[in-house]
Order: sequence, then C-alpha cells, then structure tokens
Amino acid sequence: MIRRFIRLIAVTLAAGLAASGGLRAETTNPAPDFKQVYDLLRANLPGMTDAGLNAVAVTGLLSQLHGRATLVGGPAETIASAGQTALIKSAVLESNVAYLHVGQVEDDLANQLSMAYHALTATNKVVGMALDLRFADGNDYAAAVAAADLFLTKKMPLLKWSDGIESSQPAREPIPGPLMVLVNGETTGAAEALAAALREADAGLIIGNPTAGLAMTTVDFPLKNGEHLRIATNPVKLGNGAVISHVSPDIAVTVSPADERAYLKNPYLPLAQNDTSPLVATNDFLSFVDHTSEADLVREKLKDGDDSGTVVPAHSQAPPKPVIQDPVLARAVDLIKGLAIVHESRL
Repeated sequence: MIRRFIRLIAVTLAAGLAASGGLRAETTNPAPDFKQVYDLLRANLPGMTDAGLNAVAVTGLLSQLHGRATLVGGPAETIASAGQTALIKSAVLESNVAYLHVGQVEDDLANQLSMAYHALTATNKVVGMALDLRFADGNDYAAAVAAADLFLTKKMPLLKWSDGIESSQPAREPIPGPLMVLVNGETTGAAEALAAALREADAGLIIGNPTAGLAMTTVDFPLKNGEHLRIATNPVKLGNGAVISHVSPDIAVTVSPADERAYLKNPYLPLAQNDTSPLVATNDFLSFVDHTSEADLVREKLKDGDDSGTVVPAHSQAPPKPVIQDPVLARAVDLIKGLAIVHESRL
C-alpha cells in the first residue's frame, strides 16, 4: 500500500513538472523512486522549497484520486462549496413539465422538493417531472432516501451504507410520474445514490452521461496543519446489495460539461455556429418577446393614412416560441410529453 502511495506521488509530481517544461515524463517506463526525485528537485530546482514541493505533491496526488480523497477545512473546499444549495431552481417547461434542479443532496432536500413541486402544480397542470442532478453532490445518504420517498409507492430496502439498510417510507401522496432523472459525469456521492435508488424502485428513467462513481461513505483524518483528509472508504449499495458505482443512464446523451454548465443557466441557449463552445450564458429571455407596443401600432396606422386610431394587430407577429437547446433536458421533456399522451390514450 505504501509503495503504491509513493509511486502515485512520484508519477503525479513528474507529470506536473513535465507539463510546465521542468521535466519530461517517460510514460513507458516504471515510475521513479519518489525520494530520489524529491531530493534531486530539492537540491537542483531554483526557487523550490520543501514547502513548495510538498504542496505540489499533495495537490497533484489528490487531483489524481478524482474525489476519492479531499482536504476538508481549507480554502479550496470553501470556494468549491460556496453558494451550493439543496434546490437551485424550479420551473414549468413547455407549459406542463415540472423542472427541479438540485444542487446538493442534504438534510432539507426532500422538504424543498415537495414545497417546490406543490407550488408549481398549484397554478399549473403538469404531466411529469425532470429532476436535474447534473453537477449535484452531497454525502447525506439519509437525505437521498428521504428525497426518493417522495416518488415511491411501496416500501422496500433502498440504500445500504455503514452497518444498516435504509428502507423507503413512501409519501402519503407520492409525486406522480413520469419522472426523468438527469445526470452527468459530475453527479457525485449522494446524488448518484438518489438517481440509482429511483431507478431501482422503478420510479424514473435516467438520462445523460455516466455519473462520477463516488457514492461512498467517508472518514475524516486530522492533519498537523489543522485540516482533515477526507477519504472515501466504503461504497454505498442499493437495497439489493449491488454496489453503486458509475451510474449508467438508461438513455445516453453525450454533452460536454462546459456546454451543460451553460445550458443550466439558460436551457434555450443556442450554441455558437461553427464552434464547439457555447455562447455566453444568459438568463435573458427578452429575445423571445415581441416588443411592439400599442403606440407603435397606432403610429404605423397613421403613417399608412388611417387616422381612425383603430389598432389592427394583423401587422404584429407572434414572438417565436422558445426551443429547448439543452439536448439532455430536451430529450427528457419529449419523453415526458410522449408518455403522458400514451397514458391519456389508454384511459
């Protein structure tokens, strides 16, 4: 274990220096001895101190572990978690599809989801829901079970972590389907468990890209500088004992993380033509609104020789209907509407 640890540090340090031009890494050779590399760099690299080398090694090592180990209590964690809330957004799309965007699976998520859904349905008749878990995280697996309960109709073993199995406690009036769960490669931890549990209970379909594979319980180890090293130690399992790894979607839709971040700000955002990068994200929907005023119409009539003052709206054009450009969300909305039509035809 220690040898693997040292080798990983050596590879990370060598790769980082190679990227900056300081050292060329040979990918075909075994990793060099970490202590030898460290001593040579310390003795010969101008301006590099012990503290600097240590910071490079730690940062590089943790980045290579892809979230399985993180520093807790440092500036990086504070920045990363700033502004992340349980429920980020709720809206009605295409006049009858409820949309709830989750930021973090935490203690109050189930309550926020329930309140948002009932607020939407108080003034709108919805035919289904898109539950967006893209970029969502969290390590509260009990909160994942509570959120899943909102959509379940039967009691069943749902998630297993630590020493026990958490069973579902279905709501008195479950939120009706169809339910589409949106995920991507940065859906992590308890958000992954929520998606997997909903599918296992036959409550919804998963759309998007495979998740991060970080549905694991963690242990914090104190460090000398006052921080803690949080290590993912044990995988979380479904109630049937299956390990929750990279949750694969039922319907795969490939979209880059950069594009998805832009789409989350505005799902109607078109991509730049002849370019793979999106336009600057905006929440401005004014381009879809007809700004012609009644006074403009009157002036237009007078210009044409009609002084009656009667407004004839025939010259005005209806504003174009917004079209969802986000491929994952568009697929979810289409499926929800299609399933709703099938359901109605069978009644």
